Amino acid sequence: MRRLPLLAAAVALLTLTGCARAVNLPPAEDAADPGCASVVLTLPQQLGEQTGNEPLDRRDTTAQATAAWGDPSAVTLRCGMPEPAPSTSRCITVGAVDWLEVAQEENVWTFVSYGRSPATEVVIDTSVVSAVTALEGVSGAVERLELVGACS
Repeated sequence: MRRLPLLAAAVALLTLTGCARAVNLPPAEDAADPGCASVVLTLPQQLGEQTGNEPLDRRDTTAQATAAWGDPSAVTLRCGMPEPAPSTSRCITVGAVDWLEVAQEENVWTFVSYGRSPATEVVIDTSVVSAVTALEGVSGAVERLELVGACS
């Protein structure tokens, strides 16, 4: 009879934590930077909207200073990236953060914050959520990093 309460507790725990596995992300070079802790702690629990108008829920990740949203993950973030050098890449400003578009392959776009130390990388599946919506969701947290420059 004692097994029934344990089973009920296990089912409740699975329901609360969900069944999604942690997203395996490699840590950035400078993931231990104290600024990254501030970023990760202030990131939203939900991000943007999917096709069905449902927001993407934040998921657990396997590395320090990382975050992911969606199942499968449609947006990933890694804080502690090397600061990019001045570039001719397209730069957009979302909130108070400048973002360089550093890669675009079909529906997967990669942005790196510019003028923030350390830099933050965001990879977005634009077939699930728009780049601007995803960047709007994370820019408030990334804005906490030290401002060391801006796009011109």
